[in-house]
Amino acid sequence: MPTSPKVAIPLKATKDLDWASPLQTYIRNAYGSSEDFSKECQMFSRLRQDLMGAGKDQTGRDLLYKYYGQLELLDLRIPVEEGGCKVGFTWMDAFTHAETTQHSLAFEKASVLFNLASTNSHIAVETTDLKVAYKTFQAAAGIYTFVAENFLHAPSADLNRDTVRALASLMLAQAQEVFVERLLTEGTTKPNMLTKLAKSASLMYKTAADGLNTAVSKGWGERDWMSLANVQQYYMDSVANHQQALLQSSKSKQGLAIAYLRSAISKSDAAMKSYLPSAYSAFMEILTAHHTQLTTTLSSMEKDNDFIYHDSIPPISSIAEIGPLEAAKPTQMSDLYVDQDITQLIGRDIFEKLIPVSVAEQSSMYSEEKAKVLRAEGEKVDVAEEELATALEYLGLPAALKTVRALTHSFADDRVDEKVANWAQKVQISGAVSFADIEQKKRGIYQVVERCERELEAEERESESMRSKLGHFWTQSPSVSLTTTLKSDLHSVKESLWTATNSDRKLQAQYAPVENDVRTLAQGPNSPELASYFRPSGSMSSLTKNLADVELSEKDGNSGTPPPDTEAVENLLKKLTKLKKERGLVFAELKGKIQEDDISSLLILNKKVPNIEEKLFKSELEKFLPYQKRIAATIYQQAVALKELTGAWRAILDNPIIKERLAQVDSMDHRKQAAVERFKKAFEDWSDVYQGKQKGVKFYSELYDFAKATERNVQEFVDNRRDESRRILTTLQENRL
Repeated sequence: MPTSPKVAIPLKATKDLDWASPLQTYIRNAYGSSEDFSKECQMFSRLRQDLMGAGKDQTGRDLLYKYYGQLELLDLRIPVEEGGCKVGFTWMDAFTHAETTQHSLAFEKASVLFNLASTNSHIAVETTDLKVAYKTFQAAAGIYTFVAENFLHAPSADLNRDTVRALASLMLAQAQEVFVERLLTEGTTKPNMLTKLAKSASLMYKTAADGLNTAVSKGWGERDWMSLANVQQYYMDSVANHQQALLQSSKSKQGLAIAYLRSAISKSDAAMKSYLPSAYSAFMEILTAHHTQLTTTLSSMEKDNDFIYHDSIPPISSIAEIGPLEAAKPTQMSDLYVDQDITQLIGRDIFEKLIPVSVAEQSSMYSEEKAKVLRAEGEKVDVAEEELATALEYLGLPAALKTVRALTHSFADDRVDEKVANWAQKVQISGAVSFADIEQKKRGIYQVVERCERELEAEERESESMRSKLGHFWTQSPSVSLTTTLKSDLHSVKESLWTATNSDRKLQAQYAPVENDVRTLAQGPNSPELASYFRPSGSMSSLTKNLADVELSEKDGNSGTPPPDTEAVENLLKKLTKLKKERGLVFAELKGKIQEDDISSLLILNKKVPNIEEKLFKSELEKFLPYQKRIAATIYQQAVALKELTGAWRAILDNPIIKERLAQVDSMDHRKQAAVERFKKAFEDWSDVYQGKQKGVKFYSELYDFAKATERNVQEFVDNRRDESRRILTTLQENRL
């Protein structure tokens, strides 16, 4: 089937404009600075400039859609209007070429969409691929329909609702016709389908013709389009009746087939008699060929009917109207690029970093809702952790389990406590405290002082004796006036000795009660004597039967007491530990998801939806439900496990043998603890006394040195006095001679 002529809609012309300046002015006024967005403003302005040279091809179509997509995103962030970002948009009417300027972003969007639809019509008309034409005609119809439904106050005739609806009808009729043409060309579709599709195309052209007639009456549009649509209406109706005739003939209903064929010729006559603009004169050849085919076929059918079938031919007015079947439908805006990544075509939101104040406030509200969720789950986790810790502390687990399990291996543990062993090692290295060396040093100091005092007393007696004998002839000064400093030093040494001796007595008094225990520690951590304090005594040491023997005897039926199930308790403890770890990990994951969650983009996309916050918040918070449910599950499982653990542990503690052994262990633990406390006191007192004694040794050494120095001074003084006495005696004797 030859392709009939199709209509492409002219595009609106526009004037260049600068987006950058008004955008920067608005951002500066609204946010205080526009420097951070100067690059974005220039980028947006270039998108508009690219439209000026866009062609009526796929590249031009994509540029229009990209700019429109960015306009939609911009509209969510910046109010482009008189009181906001004020931009003057100038477009010329596609038909009247009248110039219109408005500050409304809706006008800019509608104009861009008009050109997008018109560009699709040009692509459809110019392509030789009927599949592409079918798709792009539907796309054009969908865009025109979208403009008619969403932009109600058109400032120009081409954007008027009646106008774009008429254009949408024309595009849809052409899409339906292309579909029929393709099927007829392929020749694989049955007449039953073709007749309905062609009938639908005829009806669509009638709707388009009516709409275009209204447009022409209002002074816009092309009168030729209306005439072409009228011709197409009759032509496609003729094709529908022709296909119906072939269908009836295939069913051997020759009379009915002839009636439909006569109807097809009638429609073809109407098409050929209708006014056809000279621009579409080539279409007349198609109509003529179609009419010739119909008359030839009719002549053949009538001859066959006269000689073979003798079927009655019903009048045209009585035959059934053909039912339509619509294949072409307006493509939704969301489906225009269904086979292409739309985000890649439009690109990232140029002003994605610009968050409107209202959206920031909504984000803050949402953040508080998230914080409530996190706090609530955090409190649940904390309560669960506290309940677990409290329950285990009350039961004494897991420490008590280690004690019970130890009973199945060896009842008596005679190892020296680790702390006591460390103390013993330190005492062994330094040794027990002995005060003998201090006493020896004190005796040495006392002896020095006594010698000094004897020397000074002897010298004084000698001097005074000579004074008594010789009277005024004895000119030596009295000793008492010369020994004040020496006697003061000796007195100071004696006072220091007295004070130090009192300190020594205190140390000895502190050391005396623990001396024997210190001597035990001094033997080292491995000494038998120290180990004896940690070895079970009496009846304890005779209890060699362990729980493994008990279990064997009970399995043999020698006892009515069931063996303790420590393994069950251990498994439950492991389960509780695992639940606690899992709960912590889930909460940490929830916290991370909440902190990463940002619905600013969603809020921006839904900015114009009234009262969306509550619904949107509720919907978005639901994504945290899986984590909340997992936390709740661990808490429930913990409660069940704790109940089982309590029962299992009580069963163990109620076991008679365990009771007996634990009582014995408790007694032994008390004994060991008493030993630890005893040796702790011994070690601490030893440490104090040892350090005190070390200070004492140093003190006595220094005091001894001072005493010896004083002794030298005394000896020097005595020697000098005696030398002086001898000189005086020698002088007196010489004078007497």
